[in-house]
Amino acid sequence: MVDTIKIADDIDGLADRQIKAGGMKLTMGSVMAIFAFLSTIVGGLYGGFVLYQKIEAVAGLDLDEYQQNMKVMDAKIVGISEKVEESVEYTRDIKNGLKDDILRIEQQTDRIEDMVRKSEDKVRSMIDAAEVRFENQRERVRVSQSGSMKELEDKLMDKLQRALDNPLAD
Repeated sequence: MVDTIKIADDIDGLADRQIKAGGMKLTMGSVMAIFAFLSTIVGGLYGGFVLYQKIEAVAGLDLDEYQQNMKVMDAKIVGISEKVEESVEYTRDIKNGLKDDILRIEQQTDRIEDMVRKSEDKVRSMIDAAEVRFENQRERVRVSQSGSMKELEDKLMDKLQRALDNPLAD
């Protein structure tokens, strides 16, 4: 079986132990502090080296190329904005043209409606006048027929009376 008390005593005694290195006696805490110090220095040097590489990369950039690319992009943006303005103006012209066309069509429709109303009124008055003429003509024909019938009847009656009055007819 493991003696836990002995292990605990060994661990407690670890802090009091000393190590000899290079003619110096070092405790475990001082060894850890030296290790932390050395790792900080090495980490700092590595970070500095990486930062130096990045600064060299930025310093070695060709800014003229970036400026030229920026000028090209600016020219493209200006061209696009001009095309957008032209499109807006063209759209506005189309809208105004359609508006004018619609107003013109409405005016023509109103004129045509007025013409149709006038034509309807004229046709109605012509139909009314034709009915009056037709009725007058019919009345004249009726009167004329009735007069002709009366005349014919009178002639017929006259002839019949003469035929009856004729002594030779007996």
